[in-house]
Amino acid sequence: MQACEGFSGDTEESKSGIALALGGGFSRGFAHLGVLEVLAQERIPISTIVGTSVGALLGAAYAHGISVTDLCDLGRRVHIRDFLRFQSSGRKAEGQRNDCIGQFVQEWFRVKLIEELAVPVSIVATDLDTAAPYVFSRGPLEVAIRASCAFPGLVKPVEHEGHLLADGCIVAPVPTEIAARYNDRHGNGCVLGVNVSSKDTAFASSDNVVRVFDSRYRASNRIAAEPSWRRYVDVLLEPQVHHIEWGDFSRVDEAVAAGAVAMRRALPHIREFLLRHAELPTAPGVPFGGGQGLTL
Repeated sequence: MQACEGFSGDTEESKSGIALALGGGFSRGFAHLGVLEVLAQERIPISTIVGTSVGALLGAAYAHGISVTDLCDLGRRVHIRDFLRFQSSGRKAEGQRNDCIGQFVQEWFRVKLIEELAVPVSIVATDLDTAAPYVFSRGPLEVAIRASCAFPGLVKPVEHEGHLLADGCIVAPVPTEIAARYNDRHGNGCVLGVNVSSKDTAFASSDNVVRVFDSRYRASNRIAAEPSWRRYVDVLLEPQVHHIEWGDFSRVDEAVAAGAVAMRRALPHIREFLLRHAELPTAPGVPFGGGQGLTL
């Protein structure tokens, strides 16, 4: 696994809590905002956000303090043609600079570097030459987000320091392994994965959208047939968004609500896990972003 200058080192500000792994899924990814909103309302500490594709875009935006309301408003105005418009730009450098993802980052982010975000964020792309994850945890924010969201056939791959990078979903649809690596370095937090990409849900009803793994289960052969990223997750959310077409941004509010429902059902498991590992603060955390941001 390659990385852009590696993971950031331990700091006094590092805290254990939820290591959030947000998967790709295009319009369905707005369910991530419902998850994030509930975590903020319940003052559950987030130690890091690791995102792939739309999970990287929304996770970084939220970590920057952009409110869920603003992100939903933006989502409702998205159309698939916004991506197609920039697929065949004249000059390569200009095309990469003026794509719609790049425009969003330039207009909405006040910081240029990933390490300047309010909480640790890692952004996952795919190295097309090695077919391995390329993880940005430091360095240029715009490049990282554009690379992670460079969905094949819609957006051109991004060239960065000799690497040709594309959508992180190719190799890390839910980046739980990177989140687990962060936990290994910073303490015994809970890896919370959010999977919104597949229509083939593992659950038979909307009442069953949370799966809890313990270390013995995750290490056993019982999950050998499941995707490898499930080996690293402690609590997995699969919001009921599989019926939403991947390019249908008219149902943003429905996706957000589904994410919130799944997160609220997972809260008892999350609290139990954090209490068991003595990670839940005894006093309320400090919200940032006017109550819309993360609890640090």
